[in-house]
Amino acid sequence: MARVIGARGTGSLSAETPGGRVRLIIIERETAMPGPRLITAEDLLRLRLVYDPQISPDGRRVVYSVKRIDAEKNRYYSELYVVEAEGGEPRAFTPGEHSDSSPRWSPDGRWIAFLSDRDERSQIWLIPTDGGEARKLTNLEEGSIRGLRWSPDGTRLAFSYRPKPAQDRKAAREERQKQHRSTPPREIRRLRYREEGVGYFGEERWHLYVVSVPDGNLVQLTDGNFDEHEPTWSPDGTQIAFLTNRQPDPDLEPNYIDLYVIPATGGTAVGLATPAGPKSNLGWSPDGQWLSYAGHDRPEERWGVSNATVWVVPAAGGEARNLTAALDRPVGDLTLSDTYSFGAGEVGPLWAGDSRTLYVLKSDRGAVHLYRVSVEDGAIVRLTEGGTHVASLSLDRAGRRAAVTLAASTDPGDVYLLDLGEESPTPRRLTHVNRELLAEVQVAVPEEFVAPGEAGPVHGWLLKPPDFDPTRRYPLILYVHGGPHCQYGHAFVHEFQLLAARGYLVLYTNPRGSKGYGYAHTAAIRGDWGNADYRDLMAAVDHAIRLPWVDADRLGVAGGSYGGYMTNWIVGHTDRFRAACTQRSVVNLHSMAGTCDFTFGDREYFDAKAWD
Repeated sequence: MARVIGARGTGSLSAETPGGRVRLIIIERETAMPGPRLITAEDLLRLRLVYDPQISPDGRRVVYSVKRIDAEKNRYYSELYVVEAEGGEPRAFTPGEHSDSSPRWSPDGRWIAFLSDRDERSQIWLIPTDGGEARKLTNLEEGSIRGLRWSPDGTRLAFSYRPKPAQDRKAAREERQKQHRSTPPREIRRLRYREEGVGYFGEERWHLYVVSVPDGNLVQLTDGNFDEHEPTWSPDGTQIAFLTNRQPDPDLEPNYIDLYVIPATGGTAVGLATPAGPKSNLGWSPDGQWLSYAGHDRPEERWGVSNATVWVVPAAGGEARNLTAALDRPVGDLTLSDTYSFGAGEVGPLWAGDSRTLYVLKSDRGAVHLYRVSVEDGAIVRLTEGGTHVASLSLDRAGRRAAVTLAASTDPGDVYLLDLGEESPTPRRLTHVNRELLAEVQVAVPEEFVAPGEAGPVHGWLLKPPDFDPTRRYPLILYVHGGPHCQYGHAFVHEFQLLAARGYLVLYTNPRGSKGYGYAHTAAIRGDWGNADYRDLMAAVDHAIRLPWVDADRLGVAGGSYGGYMTNWIVGHTDRFRAACTQRSVVNLHSMAGTCDFTFGDREYFDAKAWD
């Protein structure tokens, strides 16, 4: 707990919050929302978080997942809802105390496949869209499932699956308890053996599977000592493209992702020549001519400095083309918040029905915008404006309508519909999942600013208390985001709102090193934390304390992960701050190199190894 520096009320500088992901709303409000009371720490438990809206093939309905917290049981639950695209009251499709996620419409719109842990193990389930009971399609051992994709004819589902180590499964644990035996030692023989949010995963690998919808017959397509992801059907249903790392030791070279194609019934996988580098979000054009992905061609950059761009490669083989190299912004939603899971949701590129157009999300100066990209000439059109945070994307079969989640600094988010035939689509709201809570509390509205910095403007936001009085002077807390190559922006952050409600000003910025301002801005701190970024942060503070209602004698600083590192750095280089709170902090770069949950390779970033 950090001590409070003279604000109204008592509390800590930060509340540890469970991760969850959210995204939503269309436009920032210009004044604080009226409400009978200030927001509290307990309100975090009441937030409902929208995930993964999927529009039906005919564009008439949207299915989405809503995550909620059960405070008494100390766990998350998620349920599927369906709402008509023309509006109306959403209906709960899979209510209950379980976690349902990743809904996917069948090509004919009659079924929704989804993942559920309702029988304690994550499995694929099917539910008819016109009503009826869900039925379990798979009976896999405990493990993880990703990348659920329907075959074009709707008779099969492809997915990636990784089993849990046998000794960690429920049956093995119960048998040990029955026999009064201890947990066996864990043998680790690879560099990458654990993952945030997953824990230890042993030597088991992700492989591709196809399951028959009528009878549940399961076929494993791949095996070996490597992982395969993102199975993507060819339009005729005869082949499946996927992404894999076939290096001798993928843990040592994690960014060397290759694109392969395998017969949908099994057989020999054939690689397509593409530039070396990370790849994700694989798609196959409806006419079968192209494969698309997001990535870049600098595999040595493991820390996320380079911007992911949109690429296409001929499905029959040929030269890959970078369609968005001219737009110096990264693919994806790189905005940080404490009310949703970073990196969740589809961001594209996604194909329109004409096979000539792709849609993709890109992070830009704290916003996340939707873009239309021409396959023929790479022409790029931005379709959203202002302080928009588009956090997830799906298209109908024709590519005329999109279901998205939209966020703002004043709302943790909802499902919206976009008519892509419009030159500047106006988002139309379909849900109000947090309407009751937001009507009950006052929400502070951040003010955007640009401070002068040594290398150019420093962009950021200042959040005032909801009952701000310009005749008073307020304590100010500087927040530093993690990453470091991410961004703060137009997202609801409960921690910031809570501090504002307690009488603090909250200052948050995107100093050099952040994403969304071009490659040079991000690369300015490669291997050099605590110099350019530190000076930008102090420039923002200098700007803020010139305001008459900022008390320069009551400054605090806080941040998590890399933000925690910078908090430590800041209090070691200046005494202007009266209090600091370092959260889930990187304290020592040497120890981090051997204990973090991602692989080695620091020489390319820090120009040295930890033991040099």
